[in-house]
Amino acid sequence: MKYYSFANLALASCLVIPAVASAEGEKGSTVFSTLSVSDSNHKKQADDVGSSAETFSTPGAVSSRSADKKLQSLDNTLRGIPGTFTQLDPLQSGVSVNIRGMSGLGRVNTMVDGVTQTFYGMAPTNYHGGSNSAASVLIDPNFIAGIDITRGNSAGSQGVNALMGSAGIRTIGVDDVVQEGRQVGVLSRFSVGDNGMGRSGMVSVAGKTEEFGNGGQLGALVGMSGTTTYATYKNGAGESSKDFIGSDTDYMKQNPQSQLYKLDFSPDRYNKFEFNGRNYSNTFTRRDITSDDYSLRYKFNPLSELVGVNLLLSSSRSNQNYVPEAFWNFPSSSSTNKSNAVDLSNTSRFSLDDYDFTFLLGSKVMKTDYTRQYTQGSATDRNAFAPAGKQKIESLYTGLTINKDIYQLDLNLNYTRSKVNGRKPACSDKEKCFPQGEAELDLDDKAFNPSVMLSAQVTPWLQPFVSYSHSSRAPNVQEVFFANEGGASMNPFLKPEKAETWQAGANVNLEGLVVEKDKLMLKALVYQTRTKDYISSETFYLCYDGSLCKDVDNSDAGFNASVYVNSLSPVQSRGYEVEANYDAGLAYLNLSYSEQYTNQPTSIASTSNLYAYDDLADLPRRYITADLGVRLLDEKLTIGSLIKYTGRSKRLDPNFWDHDDVSFARKNSMPKIPTIIDLYSSYQVTDNLQLRLTVQNVQNRDYAEALNRMNQDLSTAAEGVSVNTTARGRTWVFGGEFRF
Repeated sequence: MKYYSFANLALASCLVIPAVASAEGEKGSTVFSTLSVSDSNHKKQADDVGSSAETFSTPGAVSSRSADKKLQSLDNTLRGIPGTFTQLDPLQSGVSVNIRGMSGLGRVNTMVDGVTQTFYGMAPTNYHGGSNSAASVLIDPNFIAGIDITRGNSAGSQGVNALMGSAGIRTIGVDDVVQEGRQVGVLSRFSVGDNGMGRSGMVSVAGKTEEFGNGGQLGALVGMSGTTTYATYKNGAGESSKDFIGSDTDYMKQNPQSQLYKLDFSPDRYNKFEFNGRNYSNTFTRRDITSDDYSLRYKFNPLSELVGVNLLLSSSRSNQNYVPEAFWNFPSSSSTNKSNAVDLSNTSRFSLDDYDFTFLLGSKVMKTDYTRQYTQGSATDRNAFAPAGKQKIESLYTGLTINKDIYQLDLNLNYTRSKVNGRKPACSDKEKCFPQGEAELDLDDKAFNPSVMLSAQVTPWLQPFVSYSHSSRAPNVQEVFFANEGGASMNPFLKPEKAETWQAGANVNLEGLVVEKDKLMLKALVYQTRTKDYISSETFYLCYDGSLCKDVDNSDAGFNASVYVNSLSPVQSRGYEVEANYDAGLAYLNLSYSEQYTNQPTSIASTSNLYAYDDLADLPRRYITADLGVRLLDEKLTIGSLIKYTGRSKRLDPNFWDHDDVSFARKNSMPKIPTIIDLYSSYQVTDNLQLRLTVQNVQNRDYAEALNRMNQDLSTAAEGVSVNTTARGRTWVFGGEFRF
């Protein structure tokens, strides 16, 4: 019962507050919400080629993308959003979102259909003899309907335990498959490419009944998707990936299979139930990966704007089974993570005098459990394989939006209690640690996270905004229970990270600039973030008195602990972000510009020379994506180009052991990354069939992508080579979408 106490409190509040407000409302006139009117043609064009129109009418650092129509990878789609990037690792099968130089569990809250993802992958490697480990999301891009990014704001459910922002991935639903005016529909997406891209295909079938007499309806969807991606390809110099990745390519061919199930049931016009199921399986890098997500959402919207109940129940389970001897000293091994969550909220809308109010009150409870099973050739607690433990996040969140005339004020607050617990092995007699013996560690922290944003529609085309946000994230199981030196590596005093972010910017929407029906939409902003108690791992030696210290000359040569600690100095980051869309019907231009600076440290455990836990997350100094094209033949034919510029970027020093002091992770500048150009086209053959063709890296440039983990390894590189140019050379991809 204690576990659900927060949810019960929120439920009581959700029911009592609207009832009180309803009693007040009965004394006055009926209040209706604001009606929004938009140009559906402009919205359709914007959704087809760039960020959605809502991006440029919503104050704050938000961006949205609809399903990819240019045969780009999910990583490339995310990298085309301001302030957003991804961590690349050829040995991982998921996508890892980076927002403003922060990535990983809690730093970015990545969700699929509102469900927070907690998968932590460990991929065995040959090139450094250990494993590559990182948090990521296992999602089939064929099922994606859209992506919503929020940066530097802790508001709402998505802001719970989200230090730098959130990424919400939406999967296709019944209405995405069944066309208007029909009751049954089929949606199919396919692609095939050369240079190791392989092939991909998805088929989804959906149907829905006519509306019942009371406004209810029943709908269902079933989707299946499969992809084959090959391990060998050529870079721009014509070299095979076997030459610069090495023997790991023997295990990198993958064939992920995914299924998607949805059932929507509305017994009447006021109640709606949505059941979602998503399965993923893959055999990749000497492990069998499975992931299953299930959720049930209930919405109650009666004929009162004071009541808008939203309840989400979710359960997720992921498993990694490793082949024998995938890891040295582990004849057999596997890891599992389970996550269960309850998210309950109510939204009320009402007016007092000339003020319009929207009040949100909710609670979210999430429990995640990481377990591991293994046998060892020689038993020891001193190993960094899949740290085990539990994390519980309990939160209350509230938001109040006040509108008057041209002004809008958003006030938000969330209270979060985080608990992390698990087993700490006993330290040896010569090691001083706390507690000294075997124990159950229990880290318990609380945080209040307020945020405020003021915006004004000063003219029909200009909306400036300014905001402040305080956010936090709890330590992760992988940080607290990292155990390369057993219990002596664990920090029972690790504190949550806390960030303060200031943002200022504006939305601009103009029409008729050059031609009669053209439209310019623009969002520009500047931000500054100060993060206290930043968590990273540092090297500690065992001094002769038994304490942990940094003095390598006064220490036991057989002991080297990587301990996660809080930074004594605040981490500063600042930057600029611009997103623009110009659409004249015949021609269009989309622009994404990001520039940022940070002084954040990098964990010593991130280096591939040691444990390769997570990776360097510093964004390139600046990066730009320009998307320009034309629509011909009554807008049935679209021809365009993606131009991608990446400025100065960093990597972890590949020559780690060449330095006298190896107690910290050094960062090196990457060789210059060339501007990459992709060409794409699409043709609407019929109302039901669209064909697409893309040429990626059309200049066949030889380069290495930013934030690719392989950049820090030179074990298979030719003599004198400063970086492995692991990016694909010129690649053709053909695909399409069929629906009826």
